[in-house]
Amino acid sequence: MGLLTARPSSAKFVMEDPCFLDVGEHPDWQGQFGNSQPVKLEIGFGMGDFLIEMATREPHSNFVGIDFSQDGIRKLLIRIKELHLNNIRVVYGDVREKIPFLFQDGELDTVYINFPDPWPKKRHFKRRLIKPALVTLIARKLTLEGHVYLATDSEPYAHEILEYFNAEPLLQNKSQEPGFLFRRDQLPKTKYEKSFIYAGDKIHYLEYSRRAAKGQPGEIVSSAQEETNGLAEEKTLSNDEMLIKKFKRTEAKAKDACDLQQLGGHLAYAGDRQWAEKVYQKAEAMAEDSLDLNWLAYNVSETLGDKDWAKKLYDKAEARAESSLDLNWLAYSVSETLGDKSRARKLYEKAENNPQNIRELCDLADSISETLGDQEWQIKVYKKAEAMAKEHSDFYELADSVCAKLGDKKWARELYEKAEDTAQDSSDLHSLVESLAENLGDQEWAKKVYLKAESMAQDSTDFCCLAESLLQNLSDEEWARKLYKKAEDQAEESFEYRWLADSLSELLGDKEWAEQVCQKAKNLFS
Repeated sequence: MGLLTARPSSAKFVMEDPCFLDVGEHPDWQGQFGNSQPVKLEIGFGMGDFLIEMATREPHSNFVGIDFSQDGIRKLLIRIKELHLNNIRVVYGDVREKIPFLFQDGELDTVYINFPDPWPKKRHFKRRLIKPALVTLIARKLTLEGHVYLATDSEPYAHEILEYFNAEPLLQNKSQEPGFLFRRDQLPKTKYEKSFIYAGDKIHYLEYSRRAAKGQPGEIVSSAQEETNGLAEEKTLSNDEMLIKKFKRTEAKAKDACDLQQLGGHLAYAGDRQWAEKVYQKAEAMAEDSLDLNWLAYNVSETLGDKDWAKKLYDKAEARAESSLDLNWLAYSVSETLGDKSRARKLYEKAENNPQNIRELCDLADSISETLGDQEWQIKVYKKAEAMAKEHSDFYELADSVCAKLGDKKWARELYEKAEDTAQDSSDLHSLVESLAENLGDQEWAKKVYLKAESMAQDSTDFCCLAESLLQNLSDEEWARKLYKKAEDQAEESFEYRWLADSLSELLGDKEWAEQVCQKAKNLFS
């Protein structure tokens, strides 16, 4: 089951809460917070754990969070009240529309953007958050020497973000080539972030500062540079001495259980079990949530072979579980590490009773099937997901999962019909039609959806992507050519002409037309 994505909504949403702001003009931030401390903004705070941690760590800074998830806002406001935090304000909506009137130029001290949705497919390009216009807007709102921190697990998106931010003359990249930082010790890790780190996935971090003056770069400090300076004195040490020194330095710099668990694994692999145990004990003491304890139990079991300690850690992880997803991950880990199917079943039952969204239910159904082989239960959970489904992506991805995991094309067809009825734009229908062609082999239905997608297409990218899809799924060159012509007529930006030219050359094989389109792209700069 893929990660279900969300989009900004135009629906009105207001909460009666002193920390919720529903404003249409620039707020008096000093009046809001009762002080003139620095104002820091998180764009897309999700469930709010990063924002809460930062506000707790920095009581003398003021924080604003913007998101379009109504559930996320409700949960964040509850946590703010429970923790008696007075230095957070929450705003609902699309940040691109909110920033211009929320903050005056030079008013923001810091901006955080953690794991924005990469929308990896070309047809979804316009849904991506970070584009040149937003980068310029953020740069203008920053104070002199203000900072922007970004993080993404998507390498292609990371390079795109890097290109946009490096092109902004008001901003200075704080890392040397290739422009990324591969850790950021000064900021807390989100649960989403830790899930990637524990799984061994690479995260790209970026940091920028507002230039003191246009064209005058600030001091560049990179983690690689820091390490080089720190290692200069080690040239005379033996390999073993250098390794021990490195491990000690890493332990001293560890900020959380996640850092310590990584070190513990390296120590165990290097053969120092006693040191690894001590580091894992520190990690247990610093564990912040169920995810930390779950992975610690796995590491203790796998690297040290200590099943008894692992069981105790799993008990703590269960007690700290906050969501269906926590319990799902825990059940899977208990089954894989300890082989305890009975306990896994009980954890899955608890997870089923506390779902937050469609994604969690679908992940749960698949996990139950993989771990226990219980298809009847899997179907039951899918039914619950269908009852909760409301949006196009809910029905569409649920249908894909039912088709792939159960082979139930009749049920999938019913879900695809609901997906078609709830589609909001051409891109939604484009995604749907590919599933109809690939999973159901229904070309007649696919043609009807293509026609509807064409009628809803709004720009060059929509038409170009539809043409590509037609060629790949229906081999309809005549229709594709008509769509390519509409794409050319609608193109306004250089990248739209380039994308179109590449498609004409590679998929249609029309080199002459591609060259003509390329020339139009060049003419934009002449």
